[in-house]
Amino acid sequence: MTVPQVFRASGLTLAVGAAAFIAHIVARSVITANAGGDTLIFAAQSAWVPINALGAFGAALVLLGLPAMYARTGGVTGRVGLIGVVLIALGWMIVGWFLSLYSMLVVPWLASQAPTLVDAITQDVSLLIVFVSGQLAVFLGMVLLAIPFVQGRVRPRWVAAFLLVAALMMIVGDLVAPAGPATNVALNLFSNLSPVLMMSAFLVLGLQMWLEHADTGQTGAFGHSSASGAMAPR
Repeated sequence: MTVPQVFRASGLTLAVGAAAFIAHIVARSVITANAGGDTLIFAAQSAWVPINALGAFGAALVLLGLPAMYARTGGVTGRVGLIGVVLIALGWMIVGWFLSLYSMLVVPWLASQAPTLVDAITQDVSLLIVFVSGQLAVFLGMVLLAIPFVQGRVRPRWVAAFLLVAALMMIVGDLVAPAGPATNVALNLFSNLSPVLMMSAFLVLGLQMWLEHADTGQTGAFGHSSASGAMAPR
């Protein structure tokens, strides 16, 4: 497989993963609101497992596509971009991939076999530390990754706005819905706006990678291909 083909495949992987996770968030927001925010109700619904399987699938694809996304921009984002992507990847393993798997595999079992533990386990100190650490990593990663876009060293510059607002909404979302899913769909979507914005940015960047390398006759190396030039300010 040539380098352009790797970029193209990775871009499509990133875009599909981001789109799948956005769909997961929307569907999850609807089903939790319709259940009145009651875990014992929405975890028992037939759609709950497929919805979270979609989230785990999307989160995994995003993780697979991130290295190529950095390689495509590494020449101009430098260490700041690298640290940002690494932090996002590490945090996303927890708040994106692991949380979706937990919701898919563990929550339904707890709801049916040990309902008294559903809320208790979410208040476990060790689990809270892991989850907060993942959120903090994603937060810092988005801020750092936004810097090269703000400086105009990487295009499109609006990606910076999406990443910075996503970082802000990570804090606002926790304040708006501190106890978890609400009974209102709009409130659920608003409290989950942070990952939606971040995934939207990755969706566009992934599509750019896929489209820019449609001509598989291109040659180049990671971080120094013609895509780097396409990303640079004009």
